[in-house]
Amino acid sequence: MRVCYYHDDRPAIGICMHCRVPICAACTTRLQGVNHCHKCLAAMAARKDETPFNAGPLVAAFVLLVGVGLLFGVCWLIQGSLAP
Repeated sequence: MRVCYYHDDRPAIGICMHCRVPICAACTTRLQGVNHCHKCLAAMAARKDETPFNAGPLVAAFVLLVGVGLLFGVCWLIQGSLAP
């Protein structure tokens, strides 16, 4: 019988799927159906998540440029059609 990696006096009921050590019921945390030990959970929580790409400023600049271009285009067309 395997014993818990963290507690020598307790039988292991599972294996941490991250570090692959046997763990007892007190050390097991099931996250989305996967066993994790407390050290791996702490490491996962401490890891900073990558921030996703924020396209907001890029889209705003594109819309602003298109709007300014359309404004100047309309003004140019009006000026040309109103000329003698």
